[in-house]
Amino acid sequence: MRTAFLAFLILVFFIGTTLALFYVPEMPRTSPYETDQIVKLKVDLSESGEWENIGSDSPSYVSNVTYIVSNYGEATANSTQVAILLDGVVFKEFSLASLAPNDSFSDWFSVSVNYDDSKQVSLMASCQGSTDTGTLIIYAIQTRTFSENVARLYITPNDPVVQQTLGTIVKNPVIPDWIEIRDWVANEIRYVNDTETHGVLEYWQLPRETLSLRTGDCEDLSTLLCSLLRASGWDENKVYVVLGEKDGDLHAWVKLNVDIVGWQNIEPQAGALNTFIGDYLTLNGFTAKYNFNDVYLQPV
Repeated sequence: MRTAFLAFLILVFFIGTTLALFYVPEMPRTSPYETDQIVKLKVDLSESGEWENIGSDSPSYVSNVTYIVSNYGEATANSTQVAILLDGVVFKEFSLASLAPNDSFSDWFSVSVNYDDSKQVSLMASCQGSTDTGTLIIYAIQTRTFSENVARLYITPNDPVVQQTLGTIVKNPVIPDWIEIRDWVANEIRYVNDTETHGVLEYWQLPRETLSLRTGDCEDLSTLLCSLLRASGWDENKVYVVLGEKDGDLHAWVKLNVDIVGWQNIEPQAGALNTFIGDYLTLNGFTAKYNFNDVYLQPV
């Protein structure tokens, strides 16, 4: 009896041990490639613009900055915080309510940059642990040679420097203002070529720069004279700069519609004594290619 009971216990132990060896609890199935769903933000910036005369009439580059905030993650980005900075100073802050996976938000804004200057634009986006920043530097380097797109920017009648100078020129009520202005430019601005002044063959100066240097070449004296005449009240349809050519040589002068007399070609390097006869002799043979002032540019 005792032997039978012992054999029974051994059999139970053997069966239990065998079943234990073959039984493996089911574990949660996971893949080494599976990750938690996350938000992944990406910022992109681009710009395009054009030159304009704004405010004080000094040329400014107006840039239209386009920005895109994208979510390349698997989770929806809720309440994405966006900040736009100009040269490190906050320009605008706002929040995007929802940005689904593989979705994006796009918009634009304008920035004005003074000539020969630059401005840094930064955009920061952050949400649910994801942050990205885009940076763009806008360079407003003005073209210093002739271009149909920017030539009229060199006529600056509203520039305070030009207007202040005009106030020191027009004094004698007996002498026509255009004669006084013409004489002043011819006597006070000395002709110096661009190679000597700037070390390059061609470099257009703004009137305020010509007034500061007290030197310039033909287009510099012409744009200054035209700017002073426009500032004194001459209509845009009565005065403009002419760019012309003669035997391969380029030259600039001013054309003015004088009452009674009519249209008169003026050589800015020569004073009032050159009016009519002297101007004709100096400019004879030149063919006009372009007419322009601060309002328009017209090929001839």
